[in-house]
Amino acid sequence: MTDKTEQKILDSALKLFAKKGYDASTTITLAEESGYSEMTLFRIFKTKKNLFDQVMIHGIKKMQEDAHKNLFIDKKYENPRDFLETYLQNILKFAHDNFELLHLTITEENPIGESFQTEVTDTVTEYIQKNLPNQKIDYRTYGNTITTFVYVLNLEKYHGRTATFGDEEQIIENFIDILYCMINH
Repeated sequence: MTDKTEQKILDSALKLFAKKGYDASTTITLAEESGYSEMTLFRIFKTKKNLFDQVMIHGIKKMQEDAHKNLFIDKKYENPRDFLETYLQNILKFAHDNFELLHLTITEENPIGESFQTEVTDTVTEYIQKNLPNQKIDYRTYGNTITTFVYVLNLEKYHGRTATFGDEEQIIENFIDILYCMINH
């Protein structure tokens, strides 16, 4: 077996776990989705739980690299609104590009995903505090508000739905207005 085989199984498993959840994803279906036999799946990963853990470990490592390159940019912003607009666009793209794994970290109980959620919350909190210093807000709550908004918008896209509360560009603009008001009250 090659690394290509392992990667193909990991990629297929990520899609299936995200779509159906851990419990509903059988090893037979996982093998079929990857194009390999169930025996190959077990030879490489030993158990369904180990396959899931490897999906999480490999995916989170890739997301962490992507986040440090494309999300938590060390840049001076002209004003708070400029930061909010840039950060929101970047985090929306990041979440879209990594949605299946983000979805798994939120919907499946798993120590690997839970540890990653804590790390993300801490990093987002620090990043916002660095770029919006001296605000009278709870930075953790502010960051979680942004992260939740981004997740909901991407969840709608993932399921092929259009957000029922309006045009996406207008929704984002309205959300930026709300975030800006929160720091300028």
